[in-house]
Amino acid sequence: MTSNSLNKKILAILIITVIVVSASLLIFSQLSESPVAKIDPPAPSYIANSKIFLLSASSNYGYYDANHCFIAHLTVRNDYTTQNPVDNETGSFKGNSWFIILAKLYDKNGNLIDSHELVPVNQHPNYNQQNLTSGENVSFSVYMATSSRAVDHYTLVFGYLGSIPVP
Repeated sequence: MTSNSLNKKILAILIITVIVVSASLLIFSQLSESPVAKIDPPAPSYIANSKIFLLSASSNYGYYDANHCFIAHLTVRNDYTTQNPVDNETGSFKGNSWFIILAKLYDKNGNLIDSHELVPVNQHPNYNQQNLTSGENVSFSVYMATSSRAVDHYTLVFGYLGSIPVP
């Protein structure tokens, strides 16, 4: 083997190594890129003067159904009871809560960031509803489509809250 062919092989190995390391660093930086978004009010607390109690929340950027999105991972508890129902319930719905939670996203200056909810494909085509009986917990994620990576904080709001599913 000549010195020239050995040098070409070493150069090829070095180039491949640089490409692999660079690609790995790029992928790692994108995977570890998560916002330091704060939830307002912070968990644990009730959401929007309701009896849906936010136990925990975390967030990250990601992709869902080929869309850039902000993802809020939530665990909530239903504190509505038959004595303190969601609305003027009757019959077997007492203590049940059906709800849709959305996230409003804000930048560091308090400006609302343009976004819209992405509904998981296994959900009803128009809704991302949760249903809890009194005292029950559920963990789920809210996917907000946005190309912005400037989310500083977010608030949770109800798209719907009632004792029966969205009519």
